[in-house]
Amino acid sequence: MIHNLTLVHLLLALAAGGCIYLSLREVRRRYISTWRLFAPAFMALFVGCVLSLLQLAEHQPAWMFGTALGVGFAIGAIRGMTIGIEHDMYRPRVNLSHAAKLLLLWVAIVVGGTVVVECVGAFFDRPELDLVRFAAALVAMACAGAMLGRALLLTIRLHRADRGSA
Repeated sequence: MIHNLTLVHLLLALAAGGCIYLSLREVRRRYISTWRLFAPAFMALFVGCVLSLLQLAEHQPAWMFGTALGVGFAIGAIRGMTIGIEHDMYRPRVNLSHAAKLLLLWVAIVVGGTVVVECVGAFFDRPELDLVRFAAALVAMACAGAMLGRALLLTIRLHRADRGSA
């Protein structure tokens, strides 16, 4: 333990790094498999859940984290419904503009930023940083929900397009 940084913070940093890396890989690909849609979302969900558990240990209200996850999921689901899907001779393909592809990467970078805020807050352990750490946990849950909602709706739409009913 260095100051107040623990193994949990190392796991958070690894998960956030994995989320950013997998999001970058998804942005670069034309065809996206189901596991590639869900992998960064589950990494972000891990980060959000751990950050919220750290805040629950500080006696923060649990309903706020569920609300942030639900709002993020709704935003991600709406985004997943608006993404265009093309079908070529091989399989369904997600049709995204460059700016839309970068949005996923920016959401993953925000998840990484929440981990940085948590680590800095834990390192300095000042009471005035508690509100910032709480807000970072809420943002992480909202981003995780958005990535999960997007992945779920895209998976449903891709499977329907593959069967020819889209």
